[in-house]
Amino acid sequence: MPAVKTTHWRSFYLCLCAIVIAGGVMVLVVPRLAGLFLLGLYCIPTNSIFPLPHEPGILYFAQFYDPLWIAIAATIASVIMSFADYAMVQAWMRHPRLGSVQHTRLFQWAVRWMKRWPFAIIVLFSLTPLPISVVRILAPASGYPVSRYIAAQIVGRLPRFFALAWLGAAVHFPAWALVAIFVATVGLFWFTTQSPKDADEATDDPAPEVADPGPTAPA
Repeated sequence: MPAVKTTHWRSFYLCLCAIVIAGGVMVLVVPRLAGLFLLGLYCIPTNSIFPLPHEPGILYFAQFYDPLWIAIAATIASVIMSFADYAMVQAWMRHPRLGSVQHTRLFQWAVRWMKRWPFAIIVLFSLTPLPISVVRILAPASGYPVSRYIAAQIVGRLPRFFALAWLGAAVHFPAWALVAIFVATVGLFWFTTQSPKDADEATDDPAPEVADPGPTAPA
C-alpha cells in the first residue's frame, strides 16, 4: 500500500508540473488563452474529495471562451486531481483513528454497491449534480483501478462541464452571484459537518452567576 500511495502522489505532481509548464507556454504564445489556464488551476482543487464548487469558475470563464475549450480544461484538471484523491483516501484508510469509519456498516454497504457497478456509478455522479465527493472516496476505498476511474470521470465530467459552460455563455451571471454560490456551498458544508456534540456545547454554556443580594430588609 505505501508504494501505491507514492505512485499516486508522484503521478499527481508530474501532471501538475506538466499543466503548469504547458499553461505557461500557452500564456506566452497565445496570451488571450490565459483564462483557460487560470480555469484549469481553479478546477484542480474544486474537483476533489473536498466539496468546493467548480460551477462558479466555469460559469464565469464561459463568458469569454468556447464551451468546448472550457469543458476540456476543466476535465483535464479533474483527471489530475484524481491521483491526489486516491493518495489521500488511501492514507486516510490507514490512519488508526480516521480509518475506523471504513468499518462502519454504512460505509461497507456503500463500498459493496460501488463494487457492483463502479464505472456506471462514477459516470452517474460525475455527470449529474450528485455529490462527486462520494465516489471520489468510495472508488479508491473499494480498490477500483485509478485508470478506469479516470476513464469514467472523463465520460461523465466532459459533458457536464460542457453543459455548464454552454449555460454560462448563454446566461451571463453577475460576479456577485458566482461569489455567493461559492460562499454558500462552502458554508453549507461547514454547517452540515458540525457535530451535534459541538452544537450542544455551544448552546449549553452555563449561565453567568448572579451575585446573592443578601437578605432583604423588612418593609
